[in-house]
Parts: sequence; structure tokens; C-alpha cells
Amino acid sequence: MTAVDVWSADLDLPPAIDPGRLPASERDRAAGLRPPSVRARWLAARLALRRALSHHLGEAPERIELRLGHDGKPALADPAATLRFNLSHSGALALIAVAERREVGIDVEERQGGRDFLRLAEVGLDAPAAAEVREAPPERRAATFYAAWVRREAVGKCLGTGLVPPPPEAPPVSVHGLEVSSEHAAALAVAGTARPIVRRRSLPTA
Repeated sequence: MTAVDVWSADLDLPPAIDPGRLPASERDRAAGLRPPSVRARWLAARLALRRALSHHLGEAPERIELRLGHDGKPALADPAATLRFNLSHSGALALIAVAERREVGIDVEERQGGRDFLRLAEVGLDAPAAAEVREAPPERRAATFYAAWVRREAVGKCLGTGLVPPPPEAPPVSVHGLEVSSEHAAALAVAGTARPIVRRRSLPTA
């Protein structure tokens, strides 16, 4: 049975690694982000990803070489590498999924009130999921929307299709909701139909 490690990191804690040790390409990308709080959290998320991968690879975080695939999904630069991973962050929380030989996708969203969830569901979700939001009691509508949204995002990230609905011939994916905090919704998608063992881990603060 496949095991998936799901790492969590608080992006507002002082970084355990100097962001200056990130590759120039990542530092250049961060430089264009505004405001500074968004930039700091983006850098912290990239450092968290490298620290999680370091645990699995036994390499120093700054020495891990990454690339973007044709679908924009990050991967290890070595084409022979068998480790698969995905990163998502929202607010101060980052989640990183790591598995051997099975594609993974993960999504986390910070819940926000005061939004038109019926309209968002009609525009952003498929018909069955939008119907679930529409039929949910008003007090459950936001939670129902976010649960459906993170599931859709996780599947798209696992398959590399983004927000475009997967084609009918897409390989099967199993999707699992994650309880991470009262302020966030999260889901994990794993290629294949077998339910994985999900191991929850937290990155140390130093």
C-alpha cells in the first residue's frame, strides 16, 4: 500500500533556513510579489518544500534541483527520480504531499466569509458539486463549497490539468479530505484507486 507523507508548515514562523540560499530563479520570482507579507510567505513555502524533500532525499535543502514539467507541476530535476510531490499554501499554512512513484496533488484554502458561495459554485465547480452547495443548509454552504473546491484543485494538481476538467480518458485518482485547522479546508489526491496510508508530519521550526 502506498504511503503519502503530508507535511505542514507555519509560514509566519521565523525561517529555519536563510531565504538567500534559494536559487536565484525563485528569489527573482519572489521579488515581484506584493505586499511584503505575501512575498515572505511565498519564500517560506518554497523553503518548507525543500526541507520536506530534504528529509526524503538526504540532501541539503538548498542543493535540491527542481524543474517545472510541461504542465507547470514542479518535479525533481533528475528525470530518473521516483519521488513525487506537490505544494499548496494559503494564509500562513503550507501543506506538502510526498510519495514514491505515485503522482500526488494537494490543495489548502483559507476559508473566507461574506462571499457569494452559490455564485462561486456555479462558476467554479462541476454540476454535481455545485448542486451540493446549492442544496446545503445556509450555515453549511461555505464549508460545502470549500470542501468541493479543494478536492477539485487537488485532482487537477495530481493530473497536471489545473482548473481544466480532466478528460474522460484521464487515469483514476483517489481523493481524501484532510483536517488541518478550523480556518482551512484541504484535500489530497493520489493517482490510482487504492487508498493510501496518509502520514501527517510537521516541519520543525529550526
